[in-house]
Amino acid sequence: MKKSYKIGLLIIGSLLVIFAFTDLQISKAIYNQQSTFGFIFEAIGEFPAALIASFCSMSLMITRNKDRSVKYILGTIGYSVLVVLFALMAAMLPVKYLSGPTLLIPLLAILYVGLFYIIAKKYTKTNREELRKAAIVGLLTFVFVTIAFNLIKMGWGRERYRNMVATGAFEGFSMWFIPQRFTTNNEFMSFPSGHSANAAIMIWITLIPTFVTSLKDKKNWFIGFATLWIVLVPISRIIVGAHFASDVTMGVTVTLVIFTLLKEKYIKKENIKDKEKISSINT
Repeated sequence: MKKSYKIGLLIIGSLLVIFAFTDLQISKAIYNQQSTFGFIFEAIGEFPAALIASFCSMSLMITRNKDRSVKYILGTIGYSVLVVLFALMAAMLPVKYLSGPTLLIPLLAILYVGLFYIIAKKYTKTNREELRKAAIVGLLTFVFVTIAFNLIKMGWGRERYRNMVATGAFEGFSMWFIPQRFTTNNEFMSFPSGHSANAAIMIWITLIPTFVTSLKDKKNWFIGFATLWIVLVPISRIIVGAHFASDVTMGVTVTLVIFTLLKEKYIKKENIKDKEKISSINT
């Protein structure tokens, strides 16, 4: 395991230990249901994840080897459905939270689909394999993260801070590592934070320089922006009482672990193999 990964896990572990004893105090100190900051990031926090999923689906569809088989046709249909579904999701999230006109949803979705097709088509011609690998990581990260946090939420049954405030009873507070009960009640799905998990999918943009070679020297900018997003969205969730500090920490952790594993599988190993091939050719 890389030293950076060990350090990351140590930091996360330390935070979870601290938050186990300070969750309630932190929420009481910064809770503000009327926070504009919280409202804005509630509306746009998950927006990039849906965009990334839609773009990755489009990229996977057009980077396949073309043939006339039934499998290819079914695959085209399947990817098309995913592209449209995720594009609609990306359009719906901000419109829903910001109470925008419903007509914007299909219009924005069409715009996203068209834009993603143009971008993916462009880089299919120059960096097809790199684009495909990045797209695999992006789509699988989105799918696995969505399944993971929803299953944990229902199995953990942790009450949200805002519900405690609304009922005026804090006896239902529980430490994050103690599962309560199975539930489908949204006010008892605090752990882990879905918004934070989806926000952390922004880490995928650090793969853009792998297929947009002109941006390779700008990788630190992508890392910086992704990090900022991954910090701001979770903080906003604590402020509005939707989650505790440990909830958002675990939400981000779930995504980063899944992304890292997929990146190691589909990108890092391939890069090493490519370097080895180049080395053998040179010798």
